Amino acid sequence: MPSQESKSAPLEGEGRSVAYAEDALKGVEAARERARLRSGLAPEWYGPAVVVTLVLPSVVQAWSQGRGGWAALVALVVSLLGLAAVLALVRAARRAAGVRVTRSLSSRLRRSRIALPAVLAAGLLAGVCCWGYGAGGAAARITAFAVWGLGVWGVCIARNAAINRALRELA
Repeated sequence: MPSQESKSAPLEGEGRSVAYAEDALKGVEAARERARLRSGLAPEWYGPAVVVTLVLPSVVQAWSQGRGGWAALVALVVSLLGLAAVLALVRAARRAAGVRVTRSLSSRLRRSRIALPAVLAAGLLAGVCCWGYGAGGAAARITAFAVWGLGVWGVCIARNAAINRALRELA
């Protein structure tokens, strides 16, 4: 009998070790999921910055029409700076998340499979409607870019709300 008691004691200890290991693994998996979710959050300043970055080059280009060579050069420089600003905003938003989880392009496109076409279609429709109602090409372009920027902002707000909801459920 004493040998049976000594054999059962290590089994109880091993059972507790297994339970602790399982709890630790669940904690690690939960932390990984929280990190993945946090990496998808867009900063609050991202939406308005995208709107300004998309609209400003179109406004400058509309201003430069008919003004001569130097205005066209200014419009070109502002357009190139706008493109660089969009790329900088994307990079800054990733860094602001605090966690960097690299996703493949196909994964990012899959995540935006509904929002991206909807935002693009809304911008194109708004631009075409402006142009159709007699607004000039510059006004139609400004409208399309404004709708695209506002659409990106709306998508960011909706995505952040869904991520925050998921984070609350994990806690």
